[in-house]
This record gives sequence, C-alpha cells and structure tokens, in this order.
Amino acid sequence: MKFVEQVWTFALMYPALLIVPAIGFVLSLVVVRIKTRYVNEGVLFCWSPSARRESERTSATEEGDMPTENEFDPTIALEKIHDLAVAEGDLGYEYWYAVGNLLKRANVMQAQIDSLSRELERCRERLDKAK
Repeated sequence: MKFVEQVWTFALMYPALLIVPAIGFVLSLVVVRIKTRYVNEGVLFCWSPSARRESERTSATEEGDMPTENEFDPTIALEKIHDLAVAEGDLGYEYWYAVGNLLKRANVMQAQIDSLSRELERCRERLDKAK
C-alpha cells in the first residue's frame, strides 16, 4: 500500500508525466485516422469508391460517349500507384504521390491537346473556305 501512495504522490507532484503521454496517444490516433482517410481510402488521389466509378463508366457507355483516340481512364493506374504508395510506407509515398499527380496532369493536358487540335482543324477549314 505504501508503494501505491508513493506513486500517487509522485503523479500529483508531476502531472505532466501523465498528461504528455496521454496527449501523445491521442495525437497518434489522429495521425492514424488521417492516414486512413487520405491514403488508404484514396482521398489524396481524388478517388471515389470503386462501385461509384463503375457506375460512372456504365452511365458514360450508355449515353453513347465514345472516347477519343487519345483518351484513357487513369483510375486503374492511380489505384496501382496508390497500392504502391501504401506498400512502400513513408519513404516511397512522396515519390508515388508525385507520380500520381503527374498522371492526372497528363490526362488533363491530353484533353487540352485534343481540344486545341479540334480547334486548329476548324480554323484550317475556315481558312480554306475563305480562300
């Protein structure tokens, strides 16, 4: 009983020794939640759950939207990059995050190139008609 009283007295004299580990534990839970939210669930790479992605593909096919020759769906590649980022941990995560961003930017740039190519063709047609 004497030992318990000494521990209790020590804890009352130095409360920071109890509070700091408790705060550290809570912060570690927050970090784990953030990792789960942004890495494992795909929020970081702007992914939607696979069921929603599948329904989007199906609805686009039903509407008769034909992809252009240069259009591609990066979701499969982004899923693989996400898996690699999770598997490699913190060291490889930044690398795969950058690769994922480059892939998304490449998709946007390809759409811009296609749009500009169509506009160039329209301008050439107008120029030919004007001659």
